[in-house]
Amino acid sequence: MSDIDIEGTLKTPTISFDEINNYLLIEGRSTLENPAKFYKPLISKLEKLEKSSSREMKIDFKLEYFNTTSSIAILDVLKRLQSLNKDKEIVINWSYDEGDEDILEIGEDYSSILKFPFNLVINPN
Repeated sequence: MSDIDIEGTLKTPTISFDEINNYLLIEGRSTLENPAKFYKPLISKLEKLEKSSSREMKIDFKLEYFNTTSSIAILDVLKRLQSLNKDKEIVINWSYDEGDEDILEIGEDYSSILKFPFNLVINPN
């Protein structure tokens, strides 16, 4: 399997997945009209990881903004990560800018919905 390395644009986030080190970064903005199509390769990759032998994985979400349709796709990614947590130690860091109550609350909501603890991290200036 190969890594995923998608450069972000004004409408799409950077997605960087380093399979050797089991590290995933999702960063930037996600204002796609069809986010399911954009996130599908990542979700497919995560489905295949269930069969890998590595025991831990670190994920950094550093999203500054995402629209409603993207929030559904991001939740799908998180659900896939939650299912991996049965066999792996998953660490999710949900970053937000100080004072950005919206991104903070969304992280808290996702953590509550999934019953999966997130590390809520204030971005350094």
